[in-house]
Amino acid sequence: MSKLGKQVLILLALLVIGVPLLMVKTCSLPFREKRDIPLVKVWDETTQKLLTITLEEYVKGVVAAEMQASFELEALKAQAVAARTYAYRRIQKGEPIPEHPEAHLTTDYRSGQAWLSTDQLKERWGWVDYLRNWQKISQAIEETSGEVMFFNGEPILAVYHSTSGGRTENSEHYWSERVPYLRSVSDPYGSHSPYVYSTASFSHSQLAKLLNVSGINDMRIIERYPSGRVKTVSVNGTWFSGRDIRSLLNLRSTWFSITVENATVEFSVWGYGHGVGMPQYGADGMAKQGYDYQEILQYYYQGIVIEKVY
Repeated sequence: MSKLGKQVLILLALLVIGVPLLMVKTCSLPFREKRDIPLVKVWDETTQKLLTITLEEYVKGVVAAEMQASFELEALKAQAVAARTYAYRRIQKGEPIPEHPEAHLTTDYRSGQAWLSTDQLKERWGWVDYLRNWQKISQAIEETSGEVMFFNGEPILAVYHSTSGGRTENSEHYWSERVPYLRSVSDPYGSHSPYVYSTASFSHSQLAKLLNVSGINDMRIIERYPSGRVKTVSVNGTWFSGRDIRSLLNLRSTWFSITVENATVEFSVWGYGHGVGMPQYGADGMAKQGYDYQEILQYYYQGIVIEKVY
């Protein structure tokens, strides 16, 4: 065979082997799933406008509004994953806000999570602190980008609060539904919180008006949950839930004791918030002791897994 013939055969062989490989490699690209960062629709209570922003941009504003930037980085990362999970669940389930059905979330913490824009944060912190705090918060979001908590294949209801007071609460003891990953756990890590203990005092007439009863003849706690939080209170024979008392008297939590004096009624209160899920000061305390954000989340949300969704 001539030299030219051998070269032609080699070229044909390369084409026979190479072209299919190239086709396989090229044709496989469109089948790779490209998962974009989801968009979230947020009703801004300040501007009264609907914002459409990326989930990561939204999470930055939540972490800045919900947690002190001075907290440990691992605590901020735990907060980032919790905030992202809370929003991601609403997006996936298509759960609208009753007051604003066109939105997934609002910036009002009473409807879910607080959120602040960069302009609001500059006003709150000032330029120098803004630059430092925003860099730290951005790092927390970037180092957990796309991470969401799941339980049995579903994004979890990632509720959180400020301070547990020493123990978190089971979900069904504050709301009606028992959620398997929202279990009561011991929380010695938030002892540095300024909200571990507080007091409130009311005159008998003030209290009677707030509770819509005729005087305070007898007021006592009837039953507590195992965590110590109040289940029921009797006022002159009328029963109130611990949540009712907290709401009507604007107490920091449902973990309280009552002392009836001659002229006043004194409340001693432990913790701040509903007590379910992750306490933010507890997360900071765990981070100070060397736990990373995944360990923090897996402690306060029992049995969850953390997955990267984009």
